[in-house]
Amino acid sequence: MTSFFKTSGGAAFALVAGVQTLCADDKLELSDGSILSGRVLSIQGNDKVVLDSNLTNEPIQLRAQSLTSITFRKDTKLPNNTPQLLHLVNGDVVPGTLQKLDGEELGFLTGYSNELVIPREYVRSIDFGVTPQKLVYSGPKPLAEWSDNDDWEWENGSLTCNTSGTIAAQNVLPRQFILRFRLEWENDPNFRIYFCDDFLKRTGNADRYYFEVNSMGSQLKRQTTMGGRRWHTLAQSHQKPREYPSRAIDVELRVNRDSRQIYLYLNSEKIQRTPDPIDSFPTGTGIMLQSQAGGDLKNIVSELEIYEWDAVTELRRDEGHDDPETDGLVDVEGQHLSGSAIQLQGGAQGDRIIFESRFNKEPLEVQTSRVSSLYFRQSPQAPGGQAPVEISLTGGGSLQCSSLEMNDSAIIAMHPLLGKLTLDRSTLKRLAIEGSENNGS
Repeated sequence: MTSFFKTSGGAAFALVAGVQTLCADDKLELSDGSILSGRVLSIQGNDKVVLDSNLTNEPIQLRAQSLTSITFRKDTKLPNNTPQLLHLVNGDVVPGTLQKLDGEELGFLTGYSNELVIPREYVRSIDFGVTPQKLVYSGPKPLAEWSDNDDWEWENGSLTCNTSGTIAAQNVLPRQFILRFRLEWENDPNFRIYFCDDFLKRTGNADRYYFEVNSMGSQLKRQTTMGGRRWHTLAQSHQKPREYPSRAIDVELRVNRDSRQIYLYLNSEKIQRTPDPIDSFPTGTGIMLQSQAGGDLKNIVSELEIYEWDAVTELRRDEGHDDPETDGLVDVEGQHLSGSAIQLQGGAQGDRIIFESRFNKEPLEVQTSRVSSLYFRQSPQAPGGQAPVEISLTGGGSLQCSSLEMNDSAIIAMHPLLGKLTLDRSTLKRLAIEGSENNGS
């Protein structure tokens, strides 16, 4: 497959789909499924992206509308050591530290920019005491790090398979874990990943889970050796692969073996939290990738990460706040208060939130170390605005922006709620663009 993209001088540039260079390069995905690699020199608003590639002597200038996403090389990986997560009303998440709170606005300090001053009606909630999840695996690793390989290949930091085959990794899953990966495909996917698995074979009786994606959608299933049924469907999405931009999907699986709960996220959206219907929870620590491709199909797995998971705190936050007309405070023991968060005060024992509740004569002073989540009263009309550019940040978090400019060291982004943001380039992990052209010409 060959497609053509016009440079600023009007000359045609031929690109063979799937050409990639070193895995350390930035990767650009275009609206026709083609891929370019190199280093992004600049992004000029919603107009132009300039790429330094070994395919040409001069930088390539692409129209921004011809791109669907850019995945940036990992020059640095900022530690996710911020103690709080701020959730905006549009779904964006910003890691940092609460600096100020009063009746009108709050101040939030991030590692990405100067302190943000945000009107309260723009904020949905703040999570406190966020424990950095411990990264225990980052890959995929080269084939030598895997076992029982059957027709998978390692290409530029990704595992690929264009036929029917499996590949396994043993002893990689903690008891409570978060498993993340990115699945890409050519034409259509036909893929499974087995987890909590010590059996690590394609057929046979086993106690484990698997998540699959095919032309009809995706499903999370439980396989069991108990009873008459061999498997149970736990969660599913009927969104078909052709409905996903860039022929790719980001998958996140969270497993709490103590409470027998499993969470499924697709492209950062929670699909379902589901209990395990079988009393005996799988204890396996391995994973196995299975490709069921053939013909012109190809499965590509990248950005595979496994974390230890602080599941107890996550469950408390997941309860939310039911009354949009009041603020809500949830402490670390799960107690829930409704009322009004008045202000943030400092002190020798640490910061505390002054919280008024109709059940108490005097305002409560709650140390932030004792707070799990703080929810804010919601405005009847949440502010909006077009934000076609979504950026994922290396230290955690994501922002939806109306426009973005980037040079060799800095990013200037316009955010519909936060206004103009100046970020360090090294914080940019991935950029996705909505509304790209149907072709790259």
